[in-house]
Amino acid sequence: MQALGHHTLIELYDCNSEKINDTLLVENTLLKAAEIANLSVVKTTIHHFNPIGVSGVVVIKESHIAIHTWPEHNYVALDFFTCNESYELTKAVDYIYTIFEAKGIEKKEIKRGLIAQNEK
Repeated sequence: MQALGHHTLIELYDCNSEKINDTLLVENTLLKAAEIANLSVVKTTIHHFNPIGVSGVVVIKESHIAIHTWPEHNYVALDFFTCNESYELTKAVDYIYTIFEAKGIEKKEIKRGLIAQNEK
């Protein structure tokens, strides 16, 4: 079976609550992570909730990067979904981990769009 897409779910724990509530910092961090990962940014949408929390999506040619923050719990949910297996995911995630001053991480990888390969 061949996967059309690769979805990595990342849980960041014990983050700096001020940093993950800063809309501009979150946006700039995701854009820099996309650059580090060698992904091609198309458009970015980031929203700050009242009173706290940030959600956003960086649309990339390869699919998307999405983020949701819960500063009151020092928690970040981060998704990388791409059709390209050769991007620098680990470097990008390490960068985000460092910027948000996270102290814990969990990763789950899911193959999406499984299709049968033609036998030759």
